[in-house]
Amino acid sequence: MRVSPKPMIMKSIHLPLLVFSLALYIATESQSTAQTNASNTLRDQWTSMINSAESYNEYKIIKLTKLQDFRGAFNDSLNSYSAKLAELKTESAQLKTEVESLKSDLTEMSNNWQLSKSTNAEISFLGLTFRKSFYNALVWSIIALLSIVVFVMYSRIKRVCSVVKRVKGAYSRISDEYRSHRYQATEHQIKLKRELQTALNKLEMAE
Repeated sequence: MRVSPKPMIMKSIHLPLLVFSLALYIATESQSTAQTNASNTLRDQWTSMINSAESYNEYKIIKLTKLQDFRGAFNDSLNSYSAKLAELKTESAQLKTEVESLKSDLTEMSNNWQLSKSTNAEISFLGLTFRKSFYNALVWSIIALLSIVVFVMYSRIKRVCSVVKRVKGAYSRISDEYRSHRYQATEHQIKLKRELQTALNKLEMAE
């Protein structure tokens, strides 16, 4: 029994996809965690800066140094986000390349499987290529034809043997009858010779 290669192909492709999906998930989770931490840091700095600022009517008086510190932290976070975004774009491009490669491998494996399936469906005989179904039908047809020929020949041989047996029986009977008739004829001739000799002897004695 031949084992089909299709489950092995799907297994070999599912494993790399699982690895890449896991890597993408980890990278996404790491980025999400980093973004959350950065957002919390900025939010804490903003809250601290607002709470420590002096109030004037409806306004808050924020020291320039604190505002510059917050701006620096904001720029750092923005640069970090930009770097992470560029990194994710690179990883996305790499994953896209890997996916395309896997698609190409899948296509090649599928073609090889189809070729193997087509090859297994054909058979070569006397330099000619036949489909297995046609070859099997041809072989069984030849076997059936040979069986019919053998049956006919056997019937004819059996009939000839019967005729030969009858001829031998008839020849045996004729031979027996011929030998019996010849024996009787010989006995009759001997008897006639004896009678003739007796008659001659009587004539000689009479003279």
